[in-house]
Amino acid sequence: MNTLNQKEYLMKPFVSSLNHEFQEVIHRIETIGTVSAPRGQKVKELEMATLEISPVFAIPEFGARKFNWKYFAGELAWYLEKDNHIGFISQFSNFWGNIASTEGYINSNYGKLLFGSQLQWALDSLKKDKNTRQAVCFLNQPKFQYEGNKDFVCTMYLNFWIRDNKLNMKVQMRSNDIFYGLSYDAPFFSFVMQTMWHWLKPTYEDLALGTYYHCADNIHFYERHFELAEKIRFEELDDPTYFLLKEPLFTLNDGVMVYTLPTYTFFEGVNELINNNTSTQEDWKKLISTIFYLQ
Repeated sequence: MNTLNQKEYLMKPFVSSLNHEFQEVIHRIETIGTVSAPRGQKVKELEMATLEISPVFAIPEFGARKFNWKYFAGELAWYLEKDNHIGFISQFSNFWGNIASTEGYINSNYGKLLFGSQLQWALDSLKKDKNTRQAVCFLNQPKFQYEGNKDFVCTMYLNFWIRDNKLNMKVQMRSNDIFYGLSYDAPFFSFVMQTMWHWLKPTYEDLALGTYYHCADNIHFYERHFELAEKIRFEELDDPTYFLLKEPLFTLNDGVMVYTLPTYTFFEGVNELINNNTSTQEDWKKLISTIFYLQ
């Protein structure tokens, strides 16, 4: 099946791109949201938001704010390594250093939280019963409830289910910043959903990708992004980037993660570009295109 036919097959019926949902949630925040100041930082926010996203159109790309392919590649590699120290990811963003422990560790490496027994449980549940309602993966956990924790995991759980021969997924967030969180959470969780879809295809040959429901008890953006949000809100949208995983980057064996060959090639590419001081966003996008179909 060529990529165009995959696109046509996966997109019936049509579900919104993240570009559209991103713009729409800004509009809702501005029109029916409220203003608050947690930890003394002014934010515009909306409670109980749900975005319905196509997992193959989950790259947020705007004229006013280009997608950072370098950061996405670095974060994906960091998650695949299940590395909860900030040494590697600090080469891509200073953000993690602001919430790390004094020893440089964080809680929110989603690969470390997901890529093992949690995804194994969901996969096994779906294989055993196509109609299961138990294919849930937990991320935030009681052990993260301690005084002084700057990195209280934002994602609560993932829930996978199959209906009408489509794999659907809900991601439940307790809190989500649209610029620092949603922009890279949505592509990553789409990657997780597409990985699960690939794993299930041998069991359910005609299984299609369904809808990615991104739900947040509180979705917001900070004062530093007020002007940018207004620009994006009224921007005329271009066609979204098509984004589909070519094959799984790892398998699970009794909860143990085993890399596939494309992952090693991807890691090599990341390390090569890190050491190349002249690398561009296009170079990083080209690296991503070795593991995803991009159109």
